[in-house]
Amino acid sequence: MSTDAPTAAAPPDVFQRRLDGLLIVALVVWGLAQLAPHLAHPAIYIWDEAMHQAAARGTHETFFTPHIYKDPVFPADPRHWWAAHVWMHKPTGPFWFGALMMHVVGVTPLALRLASLLGHLAAAVSIYLIARRPAGRFWAVLGAAGFLAMPFGWQLVQGRIFGDVTDCTLTGCNAVAVALLFHATRQGSWRWGLAAGAAVGLGFLCKTGLALTPLGIAATLWALGRLRFCPGPRFSTVVAMVGMAVLLAAPWSFYSAWRWPELHDLEARVTRAHLFADPTVDVGPWHRPVDALLNEVNTQSLAPLPAVLPLLAFVWLLVRAVRRRELEVVGLALWVGATWLVLSLSVVKVPAIAWGAVPAVLAALAIAGADARRHPALAAALLAAVATPWFVKHLPVLGAVRAVLPTVLVQTRARPGLAEGLVVAAAAALLVALVCWRLPRKLSWAPLGLGLLASGVLAWLLAVTFPVAKADYQARHLDDLYVTYSREVGRALDQQTPARSVLFLAQDSDVPGSMEYLSLMFWSNRMAYRRPPDVVSARKHGYHPYLVSPLAEHYAPVPGVPPDAALRAYDLEAPRSEPAPLPDGVMPLAFREKDMEVLGVAAGHAGGGRDRYAFYVRAQGVPRALRVVFHGPGGSVERMLEPGAALRQPATLRRANWFIVPVLGPPSAGVTHLELGANGQRVTFSRPGA
Repeated sequence: MSTDAPTAAAPPDVFQRRLDGLLIVALVVWGLAQLAPHLAHPAIYIWDEAMHQAAARGTHETFFTPHIYKDPVFPADPRHWWAAHVWMHKPTGPFWFGALMMHVVGVTPLALRLASLLGHLAAAVSIYLIARRPAGRFWAVLGAAGFLAMPFGWQLVQGRIFGDVTDCTLTGCNAVAVALLFHATRQGSWRWGLAAGAAVGLGFLCKTGLALTPLGIAATLWALGRLRFCPGPRFSTVVAMVGMAVLLAAPWSFYSAWRWPELHDLEARVTRAHLFADPTVDVGPWHRPVDALLNEVNTQSLAPLPAVLPLLAFVWLLVRAVRRRELEVVGLALWVGATWLVLSLSVVKVPAIAWGAVPAVLAALAIAGADARRHPALAAALLAAVATPWFVKHLPVLGAVRAVLPTVLVQTRARPGLAEGLVVAAAAALLVALVCWRLPRKLSWAPLGLGLLASGVLAWLLAVTFPVAKADYQARHLDDLYVTYSREVGRALDQQTPARSVLFLAQDSDVPGSMEYLSLMFWSNRMAYRRPPDVVSARKHGYHPYLVSPLAEHYAPVPGVPPDAALRAYDLEAPRSEPAPLPDGVMPLAFREKDMEVLGVAAGHAGGGRDRYAFYVRAQGVPRALRVVFHGPGGSVERMLEPGAALRQPATLRRANWFIVPVLGPPSAGVTHLELGANGQRVTFSRPGA
């Protein structure tokens, strides 16, 4: 007979914590599967990521002096934040993180993008923790998983949109701060308030004022708690939260104001100009009407959801907040409502401006999905909102409602969708409410069936539509991630040139979707200017000048630049009478079609299952496109060699002994021969040394 004591069952709260832990791990794995692939891609996208990657590289070099041009050869106007000396156009928190990560993963764009990935994962975990009580674990997981699979979120994490790491980190910090605030309130703990404040302080170091939303939520919840409207945090919790936020955020603000007072004042004015019109400050072309956030911004950020669905979810938050007065629901309503109201009243509305509140919107959708089976009117409104595109297409008469709206609602009057969606959702909710009021007993199952249908449709949107739409967008833009002109030449210049070097980039037009002078600065760790070479100014400042060009120039080539690079580098202090020959490692070709010659080709690994090809071309007349087909056992891939890809004027290309036309293609290891020109001349392909 055994004398062992029976094993005690785990207490319910322990089981629940373990379940939460497993679900959080599953969400993180899902998020990594959705967002991590291709995160190290070499393309650095135009505007936000280009600036931020260059600033992160500058911060890696001088940690407490974020900069783009470390020691400008030419005067730097502090108003030109795209060509600044010290760079304070955005807070420096993400760049500190990126600079530190460069010591871990190396100097690659991945270092900074890891902050974006962590921000998104933190936001998703926070959605789950916030929504699990009012919506249940199933819907909380759906809301968090849907957030991680949104097409716009993938763009932000990959740096492929007007907005990137600052928006992702702000979103993560806001979501974590709100989740910790709710926990601190339920625990009655000022210590958890310190943790929430730390998240706010880090968020302020990512995107200043937009990170203060959790403090506003905390103060409002405290006031509502005093009025006995809903549970609220203790005063000590709010004080601890504010104090910790100030402790983390204030030192850098004071230091930068003391160190660079004029620049600090300028950037403060720019920040205010985003909220209030200031004719003396240029904030770009992003002036938008008051309703742009509910139309243009939300349509882009929350695609493929109809514009009315997030608004309907917010309305349901308000209804449930008034009815049941739950802490999380009231807090989410404050989060969404305050963000949308303040940003709607602001002057500037860029695509990612409201991304900091998207976790709250996804939590609201989860709550609406969970409640639909118990509230037939909500279920009908949700179904009508989802079907809004169908109504707009098949019932154009609904568009008449837009004509009677106030003229201040410019986008709502002009853009189909939001107004029609509100009409059909309200009509559907009212109709179902009236029907249910008089519903015979034998049809008492109908409201539940309608609710289950609405819940199923919303679950499908979150669990299937979002990932499919993201996968489709990713597939259509995957090649863009591996188009870079400057990585190979930049790395060579970093190794082969003196530290005090300056680069002059010979390009007449921009790389599509890129600011190549900033990319070149990132990869080379050298100042780069897209302007005619100025050897005198370079010498005056003690710099050795180099030319970066796609042409055969009359200067000594810089050694170490791989033959497959889209650009070559030349020493401006070493002129030559003859143009540079084809680099070593180029596979010679002898193809001519009318006035176009292909002299050679080189290939190198681009990443993402693609190779980079550099075709060395000569134009005897007007440059024109040539057809090239890569053949191998796996099939054929056709590309066009566009002379415009050299980014120089046709007259310049015509005078060159050769110029490079870069193109992405299949892995060169599987290419057996090329087919060139309209007549399909076959050329055996073999990489040198293979």
